[in-house]
Amino acid sequence: MARGPSGHLEQLPSGGFRVDVYAGTDPLTGRRLRYRRTVKTEQQARIVLGKLLEQAAAGAPPDSGVTVAELLARYMEVAELEPSTRETYDGYIRRTILPALGSMPLRKLRGPVLDTFYARLCRCADLTCTGRPFTEHRKSPAISIDPDDGRPAWHQAADALRSAIAAGLLSAGDQLPSVRELAAREGVRAAALQHALAVLADEGLITVRQGRRAVVSGQPPRTISQRKRRGETGHDCERAGCLPHQCRPMSARTIRQIHSILSGAFTAAVRWEWIDRSPIGSARLPKARPRSPASPTPTAVAAVIAAAREAQLDLLAVYLWLAAVTGARRGVLRGLQWADIDLDAGVINIERS
Repeated sequence: MARGPSGHLEQLPSGGFRVDVYAGTDPLTGRRLRYRRTVKTEQQARIVLGKLLEQAAAGAPPDSGVTVAELLARYMEVAELEPSTRETYDGYIRRTILPALGSMPLRKLRGPVLDTFYARLCRCADLTCTGRPFTEHRKSPAISIDPDDGRPAWHQAADALRSAIAAGLLSAGDQLPSVRELAAREGVRAAALQHALAVLADEGLITVRQGRRAVVSGQPPRTISQRKRRGETGHDCERAGCLPHQCRPMSARTIRQIHSILSGAFTAAVRWEWIDRSPIGSARLPKARPRSPASPTPTAVAAVIAAAREAQLDLLAVYLWLAAVTGARRGVLRGLQWADIDLDAGVINIERS
């Protein structure tokens, strides 16, 4: 048989009284549901106790101590997102939202906080930047390839990076140098480095995305770190390629993407009755400049497809032709299956990526 809410009074050293009502645990967060109020007299405390017991019995939510990080974790568990969109959201949450807002309680996040957050990103996408000059210290281990070692070069490179992650030289959220930078600095073939990164990604140690630097997997600290501004014992800035920081403003479109993530999460928080209202509507977004797409002419597209066929790159030619006639995105075309194609009717059914 389920137990109802229970409560008690506690006299404080100041002479006042604290009212505390326990109403079980939140099934979503696992937190204890407590209704608390502080009053001056015992008579007021008994009246408040009765009201809080009624509130708890009715299922009205108490003031929640849930943080932005907890909300985002729950939201991403239930959000209906395409795999590529989920991966993009995870990156924005890990790199930008959690370091800046993750530890903040939901009830304290208001429009002015978001305005300040977005304005800061407009000035510089690096959350460690305060406007003062500092050096961006890159944390990258040395990768030495021993020709007398029986293991292939990619195996030795993967071991060097794996050991650096295990020793804490590379921590969660740290970016690795690009393959081109590592190849030029360490004298290791790019193909060997790409193979090493692919192996580490399969092991779940790093996250690799096309067109971006690889990132060490895991959740970085939820507070903004100042590690980039401090040198470390044994750190060689010249070898690591450390450079003076240059502010790189985040684009308005990217900030709007981050706003969209927060909007979905806070809408869910209101629906779950964790907060009474969403602060998203009171935030001011930067204006995004309209894009001017430059599409290739049909003649140019036909020339590219013809060049692929002449080079006997038949699969590439088919892919380019499909992209031209359907206008579908790369992820959608990669998700096509034979069941989506009706050769007799000449129809391609596009529903997923």
